[in-house]
Amino acid sequence: MKKILFLCSGLLLLLSGCLNDPEKDIKKVVTTFFKEYKGDFRAADKALISTELAGLIDKAAAKELQEAENMKKSAFPTDKPIMIEGDIFTSLYEGQNAFTIGEITIEGSKATVTVDFKNTLYAINWKDKVALIQDGSGWKIDDVYYKEQESSGSTKKQLQQVILAKGVPVE
Repeated sequence: MKKILFLCSGLLLLLSGCLNDPEKDIKKVVTTFFKEYKGDFRAADKALISTELAGLIDKAAAKELQEAENMKKSAFPTDKPIMIEGDIFTSLYEGQNAFTIGEITIEGSKATVTVDFKNTLYAINWKDKVALIQDGSGWKIDDVYYKEQESSGSTKKQLQQVILAKGVPVE
């Protein structure tokens, strides 16, 4: 009986060690995303972002292409079409080239991570807040709030502005 109890408690201890640590998983997603992301939102790793955010990226990219085509048919073909310029996953147009993970807050299936970004070329440091959600396959980046303020702008807000923007009508 003691052997069975010992084996069962050992098995439980082993299994509890295999359970995911949410903070570790969140850090891994944020770290992987920002290490691999090179500034082109169209090429962002969709395995690390939410379905909603991936959909907004696809819609914004399609809108840019459509606007470019419309511009070719326009009476003003030298005008600039609606497009996203700069890094939309940080609050600095030029983007980041170094970062550290700060405070992590988890509330159920949502989390926020303060990320300390740096752009060493411009000698600029700042903090943005990354929002994540947990879906069936793990933690995903759902938005980035610029300068830690939800009201000052975010990745989703920028994408939505492009999607809803009115371009030059085709003549």
